[in-house]
Amino acid sequence: TVDTYDEAFAEPVKVIGRVLNEQEAEEEENKGNYVTKIGDGYRRIVAAPKPQKIVEIDAIRALLDAGQIVIACGGGGIPVLEQGTTLKGASAVIEKDLIAGLLADGVEADMLIILTGEECVYKNYGTDKQEPIREMTCAQAQKYMAEREFGEGTMQLKIETALFYIGD
Repeated sequence: TVDTYDEAFAEPVKVIGRVLNEQEAEEEENKGNYVTKIGDGYRRIVAAPKPQKIVEIDAIRALLDAGQIVIACGGGGIPVLEQGTTLKGASAVIEKDLIAGLLADGVEADMLIILTGEECVYKNYGTDKQEPIREMTCAQAQKYMAEREFGEGTMQLKIETALFYIGD
């Protein structure tokens, strides 16, 4: 589930769906959806609010306790909003790194591994001042995050997830 009032809903950033032409993009906007121009086409964009809890965490724990392999909480899924006693799908996506941390915490995992295509974490990523970080303390990670050293929506989320999992 996600918070109805999460600030991410005001600034959608996650690109979804196929490439649209100008007419299709206009039709999407008329439906109340957000669209952005990318290259020669258009794509829908949605929010990626912070996950608050995993609805099926008890079932996941029960399956793990029974020795089953469980695949759960993949990124890109549709989060839900609690509305009274019901759940309603949100026009958003689940952020894979943050939900992985919440799942690891929820099942009391011994280890959380976050895979990425990069060799390591970098300060000043993608600039001529890019600098690898092979080890850092939680305090250093928090300092670098405050200084916006990591790409928002990319490595920043991985670091935030690691700090959440560690409990710092």
